[in-house]
Amino acid sequence: MTNESVARALLDAQVAWAVNRLTGDELPELAEKAVDDVLAVAENATTGALVDPEEVKSIARMIAKKVPASTAASTLVEQGAEVVMSNPAGTYTLREVVDKENVERITDEVLGLTPFVEKALDDLTHSPMVAALASRFVGRIVNDVLAGNRAMAEKIPGVGSLVSMGTKAAGKAIGKTGEQFGELFGDATAKGAEFAMGRLNKIIVATLKDPSTKSAVLEVFDMYADKPIGRLDKVMTLDDAKRIGGLGQDVVIAGAVSEPVLKLVDALIDGFFTVYGEYPAAQLLEELDITRDDLVTYAVAGAPRLFDAVKASGELERIVREQLEPFYASPEVAAILDGKAS
Repeated sequence: MTNESVARALLDAQVAWAVNRLTGDELPELAEKAVDDVLAVAENATTGALVDPEEVKSIARMIAKKVPASTAASTLVEQGAEVVMSNPAGTYTLREVVDKENVERITDEVLGLTPFVEKALDDLTHSPMVAALASRFVGRIVNDVLAGNRAMAEKIPGVGSLVSMGTKAAGKAIGKTGEQFGELFGDATAKGAEFAMGRLNKIIVATLKDPSTKSAVLEVFDMYADKPIGRLDKVMTLDDAKRIGGLGQDVVIAGAVSEPVLKLVDALIDGFFTVYGEYPAAQLLEELDITRDDLVTYAVAGAPRLFDAVKASGELERIVREQLEPFYASPEVAAILDGKAS
């Protein structure tokens, strides 16, 4: 045999040996050993040494620019809408997904933001359109209250006429639909509307500060916590769900590539490496509560399926051969076969 044919025979033998190991009974043992080898590296190498923060940022930016707008993302959004509308969870209650303790904590946090809400509402007061809407809103509430009082009063002998007279007087000032409420204060697009907005803001803020607000929220939770949550297909169609999903995707597509979002992603990555960059990579796994046995379990379970599928596709042997062939065609191997290696 020529040296070339010997090299080819050695290549064929090693390819067959490698493929057999990757698809035979040895694979579970190999998968377990691979996990242990990776963990051994993770014990002795820092996260910063294994991964370059700048490379992570580059990958994150690439994902932000390409993934949300990709065909796969659009397909998954549509599929997600279909899954949600099919109600795969069946019948369940609100209490099964959110416990009361967390509702209480969320309520405390939201109510704690009252100063922020107050400031935001005050800022909105300067918008003529928002102020005008608030004016009409308050006007309609007042009209409804007056109408309700009149309806109740008219049922009481001797009182109906008194309330009716008061309601008519108020009605002349407020108007039948509440659209003229701003006339009580002047131009609805100017100070009158701004005054109405200010009053509405005070009502909202006072409600948030009221100690009974928290109790009311929890009471509402108790009212609905054990009632079955309605199916989405009873309130919207599949086309509606797909349209809303598409709108959300469009928002992500536009926002993900904006400089503020990209800078935030960069800062989060820097923050991660500030915490874990100088520590052994294995510490990250420990703090994620992922154990060696967890990794082995999934590696041993998943590896056979993966390599069997690659073998069935006819690609496994090709991949292994392409990795080994350059070695057997190298001058170093030829020198060994010639007996000239030093």
